[in-house]
Amino acid sequence: MGILKITKELFAVKEPPPAPANPVEEKKEKLSYQDYGLYQAHMLGGSMPGLRVCLQKVYFDFKERIKDDFDKQEELKRPVRVKLEEYKGDIERWSNKVKKIREEDLPRLKQKIETLKEEKSHIRKNPQEIIGDQAGKPSFYIGSIILIFLTVYLFVFYSSASYSAFFKEFSLNQIGVANSIFDAQALSKAVSDGVTELVLILTIPFVFMGLGYLIHKIQEEKGYVKYVKIAFLIFVTFLFDSFLAYDITEKIYNIKKDNSFGDVPPFSIPLAIGSINFWLIIFAGFIVYIIWGFVFDFVLDAFSKIDKVKVALKEKDQQIEDTTKFIAELNVDIDKMSHQIDNAKTQIKKLNETLHSVIIPREFELEAFSFMSGWLAWMKGNGKNPTELEAAESIVHEFVNVAIYNYPKMNNG
Repeated sequence: MGILKITKELFAVKEPPPAPANPVEEKKEKLSYQDYGLYQAHMLGGSMPGLRVCLQKVYFDFKERIKDDFDKQEELKRPVRVKLEEYKGDIERWSNKVKKIREEDLPRLKQKIETLKEEKSHIRKNPQEIIGDQAGKPSFYIGSIILIFLTVYLFVFYSSASYSAFFKEFSLNQIGVANSIFDAQALSKAVSDGVTELVLILTIPFVFMGLGYLIHKIQEEKGYVKYVKIAFLIFVTFLFDSFLAYDITEKIYNIKKDNSFGDVPPFSIPLAIGSINFWLIIFAGFIVYIIWGFVFDFVLDAFSKIDKVKVALKEKDQQIEDTTKFIAELNVDIDKMSHQIDNAKTQIKKLNETLHSVIIPREFELEAFSFMSGWLAWMKGNGKNPTELEAAESIVHEFVNVAIYNYPKMNNG
């Protein structure tokens, strides 16, 4: 039994001893990255090319460790997938909006503009539908012509009558009503007599026209009070006309009295009321003034009807302008959303590339900066100048930014 055991031991095949691990790898695993950076800086003399090579080695070692960690990669890619779905949802939402605007909103708005244009044309051809009167424009023009001539007549009448009442000295051959009221030389005589006299006879006609305009505006008021106001203004106008007629009639009467051989009683109100000249002046002024007021109301009413057409057309133009602006705004929205869709597609492409690659998390910064601190410690300890230290630090920061570019920042705060 002992001989057999000895024989087995003699002829047994011994297993070869395990191969020694790479001394550098074993040392790096035992050392921290800071110590590893110090060691490599010592080995490479702190050179910049050597630093870049070491950073690549640190990066690939880290990548090899992380790529096979399925759970870690899934954790890193989860926010990427969420963001990917968000972009897809945005594209779908924007695409639906663009489709709705192009296929529904824009055609509807363009049709609205065409309808408004047709309505404008219809209003021009059938204005009576707006004003309710087929003779609106002819009535306005005819009334305006009559109003102009009546205005000229009233201006001549009241300026001449005012001159005759206030300033004119009558003679025996001027006792007729026509000569006493209508003086062809009233303006020229007023100019020669003075500016004040001229201004007075020129402005008195506007007093009566102003009263007529007030009557028209009061008619637009509501309530029974307006009728009291209108009656008062008409009474004031009649009273003013009566004073003019009385004064002119009195002057005519006095001329006759002074040239009469009989006993003539002094002029009085009863004599004025019984005088045909008094009533001729009243009718030549006040009655024409009343007619002028009716024509004035008629012309303004006709104008308001015509103005309704203009207002209706202007309203259509405004609606067309607003709709056109809205169309322009929708086109701008389409351009913006199309640009956003293109940007989202670009981001989706980048995210898909990220999903199909190994994601280097931000933790790589810690290892790279730890390595850098060791490297810089050796450089400082060996008297490297600040410029070289800054260059080395810049190389590490640049390398880290490039190395982890494909990891979404949404997971890094």
